[in-house]
Amino acid sequence: MESKLPTECLLQILENFGPTYNEWDDSFKSLHACILVNRKWCEAGLTILWREPIEWLHSKEHNRSRLAPLISIYISCLPQGSKSQISDGGLELSSSTLKSVSIDYPSLLKGLDYQSLYNGIGFWMNANDIPEDEIFREEMKNQVLEFIYEMFMARCKILKRFSIFMKAGYILNEYYLLQLPFASGADQSLSNITEFSCKACLFSQFMYLVAQICRNIKRFNIECCCTDNGGLAKLIEIQEVPLDCILINLKSKNIPLVENAIRKKSHSVTDVRLFGYDILLDYFKESKNIERMRLKLISSMQGDGTNLKYYMNSSFPKLKELFVSMITISQSNVLIKNTHGSLESLKFISNYGNIMDLPVFTETLINSCKNLYQYDGPLHIEGIETLQSFFQKCPKLEYLILRNLKDHDFDISDALQQSGPFVPINLTRLQVTNYTISTEALEIFLRACATRLCRVLEFIYKPKSKDAKLTLEKFADQGVIKANLENCE
Repeated sequence: MESKLPTECLLQILENFGPTYNEWDDSFKSLHACILVNRKWCEAGLTILWREPIEWLHSKEHNRSRLAPLISIYISCLPQGSKSQISDGGLELSSSTLKSVSIDYPSLLKGLDYQSLYNGIGFWMNANDIPEDEIFREEMKNQVLEFIYEMFMARCKILKRFSIFMKAGYILNEYYLLQLPFASGADQSLSNITEFSCKACLFSQFMYLVAQICRNIKRFNIECCCTDNGGLAKLIEIQEVPLDCILINLKSKNIPLVENAIRKKSHSVTDVRLFGYDILLDYFKESKNIERMRLKLISSMQGDGTNLKYYMNSSFPKLKELFVSMITISQSNVLIKNTHGSLESLKFISNYGNIMDLPVFTETLINSCKNLYQYDGPLHIEGIETLQSFFQKCPKLEYLILRNLKDHDFDISDALQQSGPFVPINLTRLQVTNYTISTEALEIFLRACATRLCRVLEFIYKPKSKDAKLTLEKFADQGVIKANLENCE
């Protein structure tokens, strides 16, 4: 019986079996079973299963053995002339590989990773007992790579993502890579790319060539930015669509070409993920549309781990999600102030900086984050009214994880029971890490939660006594909190 579900709904359902939401262990078997239901399910499932299978399998080391049969399928999709050249070159193809396939798998590809494909061909050669001669193997590997790339360029009309993280030093590899933009159909296939990932220290000439074709890239993932790259700068500058997202790992303080290209395009960016030197923040100081930010930065000033210059010069009035690690408490404090109350989600994972700055950080958090619904980080709770003020000033809180930065447990019993009547009504998760809470304080706080909360609270806390554990079990039985599986200390 033919499914009456709209194709869009069916795709959303089948996505749950895809590797995006799974570890790609057994989920693909479920997706394969869905493909066998009927024609409609087959078509929908294939688009998920085959949109970037090489990269999916290569990303998990325990799945890389599956690359060999995958490459065999792609080789079976090659034109007969290409298969003949491979055979004539000394590689014996199996009878199943020599046969044509009924499904055009290459046309379903949406993501192409150069390194993964190159390595995948190596796995295929190892599985097919190719002679050990190193020069012969390298020549044949690149010949197969060239044929598969030519096939992809000719038949991939929905390619959206392209990645090149290949190690430097392989002359043949770069030679074949430079032929890619000239392959038949490449001008159409590469023109559809919206996401480009690379190492900034490699393949500048290739990026110059790609810049002549690709004009619709909205997302750049730039790793190993240890040297300037004119080709990459040109590729960024020439895009005709607004830049939406950029990830960059800056390992050099002096990359003027790439820096200027990013600055010119930064006004439209909504999502940034910055790693390396904190001078990166300065690239985006005029970016007023950033909504999501992830930072893992080190000071670009030698011997100064608390540099505030680039944090003070930045202002992000639309920032909603902020994830910071490695930067200090004082730097985070300045950054939060410069969001002007727009933050909705903040995750602060860092032990850097002076813990004496925590009271000022907490005051900023309370007074500058009225729209916060999610917080994961430290809080200075030594004052009895601090947590109460936090709850009162941040009434939209739904998820709260409190982390103690001290090297010993700290008792927050008084602060917790004082804050009970003010707990945000939509709080659904509260995790307390490395803090001590008395049984009496637990009782008072959870009794207040029973009155105020709209939903069952996921309260994650490791009780310090059997009495505290019994209190948690009692409120779990009453449906106030979810069952706490932690054993008491």
